[in-house]
Amino acid sequence: MNRSLFTTLALVSFAALSGCASTQNTSASAAQAATSASASASTASSGATQAAAEFGRVTVDELSASLDRHEQVAIFDNNRRERYEQGHIPGARWVSYDAVTTEVLPADRNARLVFYCANESCHACHTAAARAIELGYRNVAILPAGIMGWTAANKPVVTGANPS
Repeated sequence: MNRSLFTTLALVSFAALSGCASTQNTSASAAQAATSASASASTASSGATQAAAEFGRVTVDELSASLDRHEQVAIFDNNRRERYEQGHIPGARWVSYDAVTTEVLPADRNARLVFYCANESCHACHTAAARAIELGYRNVAILPAGIMGWTAANKPVVTGANPS
């Protein structure tokens, strides 16, 4: 993939992500992202493609059934913090899509992790899931329908900040 095309794709991706997960949307951030993306075009392209191929996908009904069975699943909301506080999946913790670290994830690298954002058009959860895989987690999935699909299916939501 040539650098010009990759830079354009990076800018488009950044714009999409800023609409569903970022807490700030500045042109300086966009310029910084474009510069960074251009500088690491070849490594980012292959790494992101590999990570995307490694995370799974769960449906609203599958995740709901897991919660009903009290299965161990660590759920992470990658929407804007304000959106998280308005309503999130029970048990979900908020983490910015670009701040996924071992400090916010479970210590067990085999733990089941599910990331979600707004809806199928939002890709913040893809970035977060790919980062978890890069950190060595092996059981990583996304909920493509996001919080919009969850609420459309009349599933319960919780309001407020991250649980203690």
